[in-house]
Amino acid sequence: MSNSSNVDQKSNITLTMENYSACYEGYMTPWATIFAMFTLYSIALMWFCRYGKKACLPAPDSIYPYRRRLKYLKQVLNHLLIDDIFIELTDSKLGQGAVGFVFKGYVFPKTQTRFKQKTFAAVKMSYPMPQKSLGLLEEAARMSKLNHPNIVRLIAVSKLSFTAFRPMFAMEWLPGGSLAEFFRDEIRRKDELERKPVYVKDIVNILFQVGEALKYIHESRDHEGNEFTHSDVACRNILLTNRNLETCVAKLGDFGLPIDFGPRLPIPWLPPEIVCSLDRSPKHRPESDSWMFGVLCWECATLGAEPHFQRTFDEIQQSFLLPDRGLSYPPHCPADYWSFIMDCLSEQHRRPRFSGAIDSPYSAIFRLQKLQTMFAHSTAKFTMVWNVSNCTCMQHRCNVPLPSFAIR
Repeated sequence: MSNSSNVDQKSNITLTMENYSACYEGYMTPWATIFAMFTLYSIALMWFCRYGKKACLPAPDSIYPYRRRLKYLKQVLNHLLIDDIFIELTDSKLGQGAVGFVFKGYVFPKTQTRFKQKTFAAVKMSYPMPQKSLGLLEEAARMSKLNHPNIVRLIAVSKLSFTAFRPMFAMEWLPGGSLAEFFRDEIRRKDELERKPVYVKDIVNILFQVGEALKYIHESRDHEGNEFTHSDVACRNILLTNRNLETCVAKLGDFGLPIDFGPRLPIPWLPPEIVCSLDRSPKHRPESDSWMFGVLCWECATLGAEPHFQRTFDEIQQSFLLPDRGLSYPPHCPADYWSFIMDCLSEQHRRPRFSGAIDSPYSAIFRLQKLQTMFAHSTAKFTMVWNVSNCTCMQHRCNVPLPSFAIR
């Protein structure tokens, strides 16, 4: 009996020692506790240093419907993303379009002497509206995929475009300004004796460069295999390297998307298949760019006149039925040049195309090459046409105010 009790006592002692050992092994010494807390604190500090700035940014308004598209656009533009401190805006406003403002600015490289190596740039910033912001990012994505000597190059995109949903990107700076600015500053705002002569051969050379850019765009495809178009071919979007039309290089810029921008749509430049079916959300196709190119040619022949100046929407639609499509024959305009304009303003299937072979009379590049040869040694000049109002109401297109917003 005593032997069994001794055995029980020994087993109890063994169990007690095992429990004590297990408890001792699970116990952390003060130094181990300090080390664990220090490790957790270091990990939290490293996370905050890396992601803290993003965490402190205000939540973008109405960003939820665009999350999936923004994720794709960020992947496309990832190689151009830089911190916003490397893009600087000035007070010099260059203009504004359907989706945002354009300012003169600078882009700084990531070096110690970055302030000595700044690069001039045209910086575009969107209006503080979600749809406009998305439109500007779409424009940047389109520009990032295009590489041609006659297309404005995209330099950088601010990271704030996606963290704060206030897109801003920088494009190469062209000191000559736009072709519309050239006509305004060098022709229309000067006395007749001070105006620079504008030769047909120089205008045709600029149009040929724009045609080369459109050919490249129309022959390109996006990631889904869809065709590219420009959608806003006009003098205001033709940028020049200098103000000498004989030697300058012309580049096509402003790849804005004409989607639901109301009064900001370039109605006087758009073809009838779009203007007459805006309620059905028509798609802009390459032949639509051909029509707009014809209107661009007319702008050049009039030295910067505005097509359908102060006509109402209904008047513009009615003018499409006229033989000249509402764009009157400019004085001293060569017949072959005018014939090319009328071909661009014809029915969709009859318009010259920029894509494809250039040895066909249906090719716009072929027609432009013929005009280049024809006027290579000509002294023919274009003369200015003053705009004449045909408006019949108080709310014509050029007086439609911009939507109200404040620059933040």
